[in-house]
Amino acid sequence: MCNEGGKYHLGTFLGLTFSLTTFSSVIEAPLNRIPPDREVNFFVRESTAYARLKARGFCERGVIPDFYRTITNIQPTIWPGLHMFLDDKLPPNAILIEYVLDVQQIDLSNFSLRYLRELRHILDEIHDAGVLHGDPYPRNMMISADQCKALWTDFDSAHTFSRSLSTRQENWFKEENEMMDFFVEALAQDYEEGKLNQAYSYYYG
Repeated sequence: MCNEGGKYHLGTFLGLTFSLTTFSSVIEAPLNRIPPDREVNFFVRESTAYARLKARGFCERGVIPDFYRTITNIQPTIWPGLHMFLDDKLPPNAILIEYVLDVQQIDLSNFSLRYLRELRHILDEIHDAGVLHGDPYPRNMMISADQCKALWTDFDSAHTFSRSLSTRQENWFKEENEMMDFFVEALAQDYEEGKLNQAYSYYYG
């Protein structure tokens, strides 16, 4: 499979606060073991999903971080903090996205049924755009009470589809919907009971 760099850099440019996520370009699996119906390169996964969703207006609405650009063929010898890529056979790539300030993952401490339902609705819209998030856990479901919004983050497990789906791919969307539906009901029930129980595995599984 593809190594995930997962190296984050924060900075500001022209008044924008950004996050630079760097990925290895090395594929460790033999070609005959790479599944034909899914992308295994984390950089391609995330950049393709962000590009599709930005084109559909998701970034402008603020329901995902803004996607600025990709940077390819980075030379790690001249970039600070990229020493882990020095021995790679291929140069790493990166995506430049908005770093959203003052957000927290949704949990019992900041629970809001409104935001929970909004996150569910946004996921439906992401699916309608042909993107499977691939990691529908609260670590990627953010809310900002100050900005009065909910948003999804981290699309490095996403898959973006342009053609009709196979039965297997349709099942991926079905399973993601079922996971999200259960989480919505479970967290709401846990909030009513005052302790994390039904949704426990989504946070600590």
